[in-house]
Amino acid sequence: MIRHPQMWEDVFARVDGGADETRHDTSYYWDNSKRSESNRINLQRTLSGEGFFENETGRYSLPVGTLIAFTQRENSRYGYPATASRPYRLRYLSIDPSATATPLFNRIRRDFGSVLSMPEGSESCTLFDDLFQRFHARNFLDRYHESELVTRLLTAIYRQQVSDTQHSDPVEYGYHLLRNRFTSPITLKEIAATCGISREHFIRSFSQRYQQAPGAVLRQLRLQHARGLLETTHLTLERIARASGFSSSNVFCRAFRQAFGTTPSKHREAANLSAKR
Repeated sequence: MIRHPQMWEDVFARVDGGADETRHDTSYYWDNSKRSESNRINLQRTLSGEGFFENETGRYSLPVGTLIAFTQRENSRYGYPATASRPYRLRYLSIDPSATATPLFNRIRRDFGSVLSMPEGSESCTLFDDLFQRFHARNFLDRYHESELVTRLLTAIYRQQVSDTQHSDPVEYGYHLLRNRFTSPITLKEIAATCGISREHFIRSFSQRYQQAPGAVLRQLRLQHARGLLETTHLTLERIARASGFSSSNVFCRAFRQAFGTTPSKHREAANLSAKR
């Protein structure tokens, strides 16, 4: 029997607004906590001049190359600063919240805040402008194409923030490398070299900041991934080990037993038995 989704269960993201604006004075001011619109996603890029954004973490300037990400009804404000001497030109996109876009949007803000980097000519900037132009021309191929472009934009915004940390904060950059590349056979020495610091400095600084050694984080990520593959696929242990970043099935089996007190094979058997009940 096929179950038809209800009309209101739309998981695909869509753009429901966007415009270019030029502001010249402090009459341009929005307090999001007092807005009555729905809790939609807003992305606003500075084209020229400078705006400001403030929330519970502080007040920030918005020069060219920056983007603000916010929702209406949250505790934040933005507008034209009293100290500005040039018009503030901006471009914004309003995105309807969805199961597709909202988790990624929330992850961006959780990891990097509301004031983000979007350099001219960057991948994220190009995708932002493409989405903007397609919205006004109404030339999306279909709803799935529109949702795909929204997801690509948010992913590119996240990638840009990660890239920025390589020089501004190499330890945080290493943290993101761990989370993004743990399925490859990357080592802490290689991660530290990519960050531009020594292995010893990376391990010491990482452990102090995140209260956990990077090697332990790397091992946990690989084991969690491998456990998911054990429970949901019929891949061999060797393939699971390789797909999870372990150098061999022997190394994987030892780490798995140490972490979970059982072997991968026995864990798979128990998971299959539980699924049949």
